[in-house]
Amino acid sequence: MGNYRNCCNYLITKKIMENQPEEKNEIPTPPPAKVSVRTMESDIKTMQEGGGQMPQPYITEINQQPKEEAKAPEEISFQAPALESNIAGYTGPEEPIFQAEAPTPLPPGKEKASTEKNAKLPQKGSKTFIIISGIVVLVAILGVRGYYLVTKFIKVKEAAPSPVVSAPLEEETIIPVPEKIPSPAAYVSLFSAPVLQEEKNISVLTPENITEALLAAANATPVNSLKEVVLRGENQSLVGLSEFIPVLLPELKSEKIAEFFEENLTAVVFSDLNGFWPGYVAKLKPSAAIDQAQTFIKQNLESSLNLKNIFLEEPGAAVAFKDGLVGSPIINTRYATFSKSGAAFNYGWANNNLIISASYTGLLEILKKLQ
Repeated sequence: MGNYRNCCNYLITKKIMENQPEEKNEIPTPPPAKVSVRTMESDIKTMQEGGGQMPQPYITEINQQPKEEAKAPEEISFQAPALESNIAGYTGPEEPIFQAEAPTPLPPGKEKASTEKNAKLPQKGSKTFIIISGIVVLVAILGVRGYYLVTKFIKVKEAAPSPVVSAPLEEETIIPVPEKIPSPAAYVSLFSAPVLQEEKNISVLTPENITEALLAAANATPVNSLKEVVLRGENQSLVGLSEFIPVLLPELKSEKIAEFFEENLTAVVFSDLNGFWPGYVAKLKPSAAIDQAQTFIKQNLESSLNLKNIFLEEPGAAVAFKDGLVGSPIINTRYATFSKSGAAFNYGWANNNLIISASYTGLLEILKKLQ
C-alpha cells in the first residue's frame, strides 16, 4: 500500500507539472523512470507462477456449545481518487486483499455427532451440579444434627444426676454365714493343786487315737512331772467319762459308769526315766452307793482281758492282782505288775474318787494333787 500511494503522488505531481506553462530551463528534462506498480493481482500471479497456492481457512472441531456465527464485516472498498485512465502503470481497480470465505462444511456424520455431543454437555453439567448440591445439603444437615446431639448430651450430662445402678438380685454374691462354733465347755479339774495342763482333740475315740493324743502331750512333759491333758471331741465338747472308759476297758459298761460316776474326767500323763505313764480320776456321784461302785469295779476290772489298753507302750506279761497300801494318808489299793520295768496296773479309792494309774510312782503323784 505504501508503494501504491507513492506511485499515485508521483503521477499527480507529474500531471500538475505538465499543465503548467513551459518555462525555459537551461537544464534538459531527464527521461521518465520506469516504474513497476505492485498490485494484489500481481502478487497472486507471482505466487501461482512460483507454485504456491492461496491459503485456505482450517476449522477445528471444539467440544463446546456452538456459538452464534459472527457476521462477516462489510467489505470496505477503497475508492481511488478520480484519475484518468491514461495513468502509466495503473491497470484498474484493485481486488481486496482479505476476502471473507464461507467455513468449510463438516461431513454429515461428524456434524450430527458434534451437535449431539454439544447437546449433552448441559446435561452433564446439570447432573454434576445436582450431585454437588446434594452433598453440600447432606453435610449441612449432618453438621446441624451433630451439633444438636452434642449440645443436648452436654446439657443432659450437666443437669442429670448420676444414676444409682444396683446389681441384679440374681447376681448378688451371697456370703454364707459360717456355722456358729459353740464355745468350748468349761473344764473343771479334780485336782486341788496346780498342774501343767494341755488340750488335745480326738475326733474319733479309739484306743489308738487316745494313745496318740496322750503321747503328743507327754513328749513335752519334764521328767518326774505330771501333766493334765484336757480331752475334747467334736465341736470342742469335753470327752465324758461314760464314753471314754469303755473304749479302753470294754468290760466297764457305759450305762453302769454313768450310773455311778460323774461325766467329768481328769486324764494325766506322768513322765519318768522308764517312760510315760497315763492315769485317770473319776468322781463318784453323791447319789451313788460307794460299796456298790467298788464291787462293780473290782469284779469287771480285774477280770478284764484288755488291761494293756491302759498303757502307751507294750507292758509285757501281767501277774495276778494283789492288795496294796499307798500314800499319806494311806489308802487301800489293788495292783498287778507287768514284765516291763515300772509298768503296773494300780487302782484305788480316795475321797470318793476312783484312781487308775499305769505306774506306782504315777499313782503317788496323783494322790498328792488330790489332797
